[in-house]
Amino acid sequence: MRKAITIATLCVAACFSTPVFAQDPSKKPTEDLVKAAQDSKSKRKKSSTKVITNKDVKRAKGKLIVLDTPAAKKTEKTAATSSLQKQDATLRERREAKDRLDSAQKKVDGLQKELDAVEQSYYRENDPNYRDNVIQTRFAQTKRQLDDSRQDLANARDALHKLEPPAQPQK
Repeated sequence: MRKAITIATLCVAACFSTPVFAQDPSKKPTEDLVKAAQDSKSKRKKSSTKVITNKDVKRAKGKLIVLDTPAAKKTEKTAATSSLQKQDATLRERREAKDRLDSAQKKVDGLQKELDAVEQSYYRENDPNYRDNVIQTRFAQTKRQLDDSRQDLANARDALHKLEPPAQPQK
């Protein structure tokens, strides 16, 4: 029993004493890290770009060259079109928007009539199987088409409204 306790004590003492003997008392761990950081800094590539400051610009003796920017090109294009061309383009856009609105309105009206006819055929039909399977399917499909057409109509109205000139106040 005594032998087992001494062996256990020696094992515990060996575990705690090993890290103490493994450290080199002449070198601190931070010195190794500092040395490694300095070595990696010297291996890094130096930046070849220079930051230009206001001071550098004031000292410069050359002429300043401004490259064309997208905004400058855009203003040149708009200046090239005359007011007559702008009015013509605006009128054409309004006419197309009005045509889209008219066709959307006709489509909504036609689908509404078709939906009413499908609904009436539902009530006229005596066969419940045909009514539930065929007519209800047609009704749901026509209803979806009508909802989509109404959305297109609303979009066409919004587009036309954006193109209309603002109303002049009456005197």
